[in-house]
Amino acid sequence: MDGVRSVKFPLNDDTWEKIHTAFNDAELHLITGILGGEGVECRVRSSRVPQLPFSHGALGAAEIYVPKAKAPMAQRILMVYRNRSSVGEVWRRTSG
Repeated sequence: MDGVRSVKFPLNDDTWEKIHTAFNDAELHLITGILGGEGVECRVRSSRVPQLPFSHGALGAAEIYVPKAKAPMAQRILMVYRNRSSVGEVWRRTSG
C-alpha cells in the first residue's frame, strides 16, 4: 500500500462510511486516487499481512472509507468512472 495512508480509527465511528473493498494494491490506489483527485478524503482499513509479498482475496482486502456526508458523492464518482473507463470495464468484471 505504498503511497496510500492507512489510518487507524474506531470501528464504531459514525462519521465514516465504507464505500468499497479493494482486493489488491492496484485497485486500492486507483480508487483512492480518483476520489482524492475529486477532493474526497479517504481512509483505508487494511487486513493485509505485511510479511507476505502478495495479497489474495480477503487476506489482502483494504476497506475504503469516506466521510459519511461525502459518501453519496463518492459513490457517484465511482459509478461515473466505472461507466466511462475501459479500466472500469475490467474492474466491473473482476470485482463483481
